[in-house]
Amino acid sequence: MGSVAGKLTRVVGAVTLGFGVALTVAPRPSARALGLNVGAVPVRAIGLADLVIAGGLLRAGPRWPWMASRAALNAVLVAAYAAEARRSRRRVGARAGVAAMSVLTVVDAGLTVALAKRRDPEPAENPLPS
Repeated sequence: MGSVAGKLTRVVGAVTLGFGVALTVAPRPSARALGLNVGAVPVRAIGLADLVIAGGLLRAGPRWPWMASRAALNAVLVAAYAAEARRSRRRVGARAGVAAMSVLTVVDAGLTVALAKRRDPEPAENPLPS
């Protein structure tokens, strides 16, 4: 996969995998580090979703649906950070979360379009050691 969109997709997949593992294995510390004041169950659910999405992004086959799923999940996280900003004393961190997740949502949506336009023909290269 020599295209810029393809390379970015592999990077996004690897980063998503890392976040998925962290959120699933250590939900409370991960939530604290990310500035979310929510319970372990929703954080673990986000982590599991990230693991599924990462698998789709890193495997062979069309990846644009997986990137679209990631953009949708990020939009949900924008709403979670916005709710946190309204109810929390840590408004600055929550607002930073809104901004960061909004940017990631736009980037993921752009990658979705780029991958879909080229019909995502090239197989994913495995960025992880065998």
